[in-house]
Amino acid sequence: MKRVLIIYHAGKPSAAQAAEQARHWLESHNCPVSLVDQQEAARWESLPSPTPDLVVCLGGDGTLLTGAWLAAPANIPVLGAHLGRFGFIAQIRPENLQSALQSWFQGECQIQERLMIQARVDHEPNAIYGLNEIAMLRAPTAPMLTFGIRINGRELTSYPADGTLVSTSTGSTGYALSTGAPVMHPEVQAMILAAISPHTLGARPLVLPPSATVSITIEPHPNEDVGSAIDRQEALLTADGNRHRVVAPGQVVEITQSPYKTRLLVFNEGDFLEKLRNRLLWGARVNE
Repeated sequence: MKRVLIIYHAGKPSAAQAAEQARHWLESHNCPVSLVDQQEAARWESLPSPTPDLVVCLGGDGTLLTGAWLAAPANIPVLGAHLGRFGFIAQIRPENLQSALQSWFQGECQIQERLMIQARVDHEPNAIYGLNEIAMLRAPTAPMLTFGIRINGRELTSYPADGTLVSTSTGSTGYALSTGAPVMHPEVQAMILAAISPHTLGARPLVLPPSATVSITIEPHPNEDVGSAIDRQEALLTADGNRHRVVAPGQVVEITQSPYKTRLLVFNEGDFLEKLRNRLLWGARVNE
């Protein structure tokens, strides 16, 4: 018997309505269903027992990122319905949810595996992982930080900036887009290293193979007393905008490919190109 977990954005009435409609349809097909609000699901450490066979996410990409984080370690596929603003990761519109579930029941959909990345601080055993990006950010009231970057143990550069991030191809239409990084097709297996608001013209986005290890440290400011300024030089480490932790100067954040993959149900191979055209207005003429 197949089981389904539905994660929905409770702040969107359309998402709550779609969740109830999906539950009714699934239960009419003898499929047990669990419903949970995205904010509650974001506090979970893992999927509940019994493990579902499919995670359905109803909301924006943030809701889908929560579902991906929970589903990936269990190798469970994710189906995302777009009810947000951009929805680059979600694959279907809510009005197509029933037909998508029917295709899943009949085994007539494809599963697309997406690269995920992870970060460890000072070689700690526990890693945080994400589908879009791992970012290091200065505190809102802190001065600009200097980030030292090494690739596969080799020194690359250091630059003053508000932050730095490593993105997947999936995340290239997320936070990385605002850094000037390239848009990459989500099936490309690659990582993007990019500075966030750097105070230099030499910090350019860099595309790396998924086998690369990116090591990032916060370099102490040479003209400040370390004892009095240590808190002001800390950075916030985040994965997909969640699972925050503080990183102090001298600590090494090591970002690599995650052993987990996000397994997305897909129904239209050209969907990503359509989203670029329609949501980023590629091809639109501004003088019309």
